Amino acid sequence: MSTSYSFLLAGRELDVFLSFSGKIALDVDFGYDLSRNGIKAFKSESWKESSFKPIDLRTLEALTESKVAVVMTSDEEVSSVGFLEELIVIIEFQEKRSLTVIPVFLTKHPLDVEKVSQIFPERAKIWRTAISKLDNIAAQYSFSRNLAVMHGTHRIKQIADDIRLMFLSSASSDFKGLAGMDRHMKALYALLALESDEKVRTIGIWGSSGVGKTTLARYTYAEISVKFQAHVFLENVENMKEMLLPSENFEGEDLRSVNHEMNEMAEAKQKHRKVLLIADGVNNIEQGKWIAENANWFAPGSRVILITQEKSLLVQSGVNHVYEVGSLRYDEALQLFSRFAFKQPYPSPDFERLSVRAVQLAGFLPVTIRLFGSFVTGRDKEEWEATLLKLNAKQGKDIKEVWKIMEALEDKDIVEASQR
Repeated sequence: MSTSYSFLLAGRELDVFLSFSGKIALDVDFGYDLSRNGIKAFKSESWKESSFKPIDLRTLEALTESKVAVVMTSDEEVSSVGFLEELIVIIEFQEKRSLTVIPVFLTKHPLDVEKVSQIFPERAKIWRTAISKLDNIAAQYSFSRNLAVMHGTHRIKQIADDIRLMFLSSASSDFKGLAGMDRHMKALYALLALESDEKVRTIGIWGSSGVGKTTLARYTYAEISVKFQAHVFLENVENMKEMLLPSENFEGEDLRSVNHEMNEMAEAKQKHRKVLLIADGVNNIEQGKWIAENANWFAPGSRVILITQEKSLLVQSGVNHVYEVGSLRYDEALQLFSRFAFKQPYPSPDFERLSVRAVQLAGFLPVTIRLFGSFVTGRDKEEWEATLLKLNAKQGKDIKEVWKIMEALEDKDIVEASQR
């Protein structure tokens, strides 16, 4: 991965990397069971590559971001060169302990590499070594082998649940360690009133861009989704009506062929289930009103959470329970910055003044603080001063503008290092 992209990873979100040995393995759809639990997955297309070349930058970045890689294989088709090269990198990440690998063998034997090894004999040994290591990893995970014989669909759900529990475990420590999260959660839980099943309750979360609305909603989703019969986290509400009214828009079509959120919500509506629906990025009154008015489709005890930057939108949509996610307090901002800049709760004494200036320039916004901290970690005072001077000129600008500055500074460092 290009060094100039490294600091950007702090602001991106990806959880699971899905790798496939070929088209048959691709038919195993973990995406639905992962997305319904709020887990973001990247579907690799390396299996399409038949010629020998390094894996592309986008795939490498996705691997770098992910905490888990699910590797699905079948010996019913010849493994592709692209998949085998990707597998080598996945195993390398696993050996560096930066990635948890879960193999899923759809057949008794993981892979057929004989034919492709004849075409690229110089790569045969390293491919077989990677497969052997994958086989050893599978021995530690009871669901890995011969999925087809072991009631495949049920096992897929079990594996997805295992991944969910893994993320819930890490999320509990990761999110609770985020500055201000306990304070936000206490207030939001009071509005959710989960102990009451008398009616459907709609809650609104609002605040400026980068303040942590989606982070709060994701943690809430991870914490409470198990209390509901159906749960969906919608990141794109542009086609909300199509998602929640598929039967009207896809008459006569098998819902399973439409997107999974549609299927989940349509089934919840038809069976009058208790639902948790979180809709992020609500940006107009029509969307807000439509969701709030139709929330009564679901069973009593359901919870609908709308996320927006405009409080007035929530009020005009008839949402009575509203929570504002404000900027971090001074102590929370400094603690968050220190976690990313120094890997400890408080700034180093020599950098305390500069750290205070950094959180001020970040506007006490979590996403910007996290980005600043990740960028300056390991740098000396002169570099800090230069960075803060550049950022001072862009104070109050959109976060994308800040990213551009940091990327330019990083590229400058790379050029200077190459000239030494």
